[in-house]
Amino acid sequence: MMRVDIHSHTAPAKYLEAIRHDPKSMGCRVEKDDQGRESVVQDNGRSTRVRTNLIDPELRLREMAAEQVDVIVESLLPPLLPLWAPTAVGVRVCQGVNDAIADDAKRYPGRMVGMGIVPFQDVGEAIRELDRVVKEHGMRTVLIPASHHGKNLDEAEFFPFFERAQERGVLIFIHPHHVAAADRLKKYALANLIGNPLETTIAQASLIFGGVLERLPELKICCAHGGGYSPWIRGRWRHGQSSRHEAKEVITRPIDEYLGRMYFDTCVFDPASLEFLIKTMGSDHVLLGTDYPTPMMGADQVSLVNQIDGLTAKDKENVLGGNAARLLGL
Repeated sequence: MMRVDIHSHTAPAKYLEAIRHDPKSMGCRVEKDDQGRESVVQDNGRSTRVRTNLIDPELRLREMAAEQVDVIVESLLPPLLPLWAPTAVGVRVCQGVNDAIADDAKRYPGRMVGMGIVPFQDVGEAIRELDRVVKEHGMRTVLIPASHHGKNLDEAEFFPFFERAQERGVLIFIHPHHVAAADRLKKYALANLIGNPLETTIAQASLIFGGVLERLPELKICCAHGGGYSPWIRGRWRHGQSSRHEAKEVITRPIDEYLGRMYFDTCVFDPASLEFLIKTMGSDHVLLGTDYPTPMMGADQVSLVNQIDGLTAKDKENVLGGNAARLLGL
């Protein structure tokens, strides 16, 4: 059985080389601290540490082999997404990152798979880059933010992108970037602990209640971090659809039909929570995901799945790699 990690991050060496060569055109620069540790500092002032295992693909493969993972689906570390930048910079960064990730996949066939990024600040350019990574690199999945500059994903301007993703059969991986209620989540890492899953939950609710999934019945969506809160509050959504007229202004089908079409990674850290997620959403809709190599990485995810007694062998096969292989054509 092939074990596939759908949620793994990188900062490709070629991307960092491009920044060093021309920081102005890339909208960021590489800085070193007194200990020689590198960070990418974007023109908006955001600084993100880039550890060696984000840069070195062979180190990533060794570390993930120790996690019993056979295939890594690589995407750019989300804080590095150029969503803040002017469109021209965003396009340049996305193209460079996608080409570098595709090079890794070609260098390590059967071990690494590319997940693209798109300049979501301009939907037309996002569609062009989606088309390009599919045509030139054969990518079957792209990462997008859970919202963009305070706009939810059901905004009309984003619909053509989702429409093209459905046409292409591309899996959309939703990952939080900027979080809702950030002003109230500044302490105790709450922006990560609460804000990130909240962002993902709002994204799903927007796609469902906003009618995007109804209009695009073949659209494939996978949500990071176990889908945030949605698997646990689906009953509230279901009840709300029957009792609140606002919740049914756009959609015509039961909530469970839309939510049941989505996919979720395993990065929930707790065996009881993971068992609930798999049994609630179905073993055919949950994919192994570690969030490697961030501080919030869910370590030993393969063992976590295998230790759940209530799962059949087929359930475990689905989660550990079968679903990813089917969705990505591996």
